[in-house]
Amino acid sequence: MMTNPGNKVTQGQFSFLPDLTDEQISAQIKYALKNHWAVSVEYTDDPHPRNTYW
Repeated sequence: MMTNPGNKVTQGQFSFLPDLTDEQISAQIKYALKNHWAVSVEYTDDPHPRNTYW
């Protein structure tokens, strides 16, 4: 896991992009579903690498 000076976690598909708006997130999901891609969301309050459930 890496962080930038703003302390933003930079691990994952969209982590290096600026924060997406709700409309942009919706467009990403619609595009994925239209193309029959699997969609999953991972979220945690504590992103430490040792605090995982898998």
